[in-house]
Amino acid sequence: MNALDLTVGSTLPPLHTGPITRHRVAMYAHGSGDLNPIHVDPDFARDKAHLPDVIVHGMYSMGVLSRLLTQWAGAGSVRSIETRFAAMLPVKASLHCDGVIEAVEATDGGSLVTVKLTATQGDGTAVATGSAQVFVAAAQ
Repeated sequence: MNALDLTVGSTLPPLHTGPITRHRVAMYAHGSGDLNPIHVDPDFARDKAHLPDVIVHGMYSMGVLSRLLTQWAGAGSVRSIETRFAAMLPVKASLHCDGVIEAVEATDGGSLVTVKLTATQGDGTAVATGSAQVFVAAAQ
């Protein structure tokens, strides 16, 4: 990526993942230490939380949005990221992540790019929205 190629309104290459399995959610739960039963116990999710099944962690969605950014601009490029969780992501759903360049600010050695982020499930429901600041080095 080269700072001269950055244009406000341009889209990042989308990232699609899924379907997200119960096994993947359980692995994420153990890795993150978030063992809330709505994520790992189908009986609890149904009987106590009145959900059809376990749900995917909101931070899982944020992690996929972060991967969208690093696949586009490289490891270590994300300076900040803010996310609002808009809806629950059910297990077995697919996740579609998109980014749009909102602003580009020239800095020493490159550009600081503001990216609007959206994560939607397969039916188009937004599960997370946000923005990020990403540093893109100038072409050498």
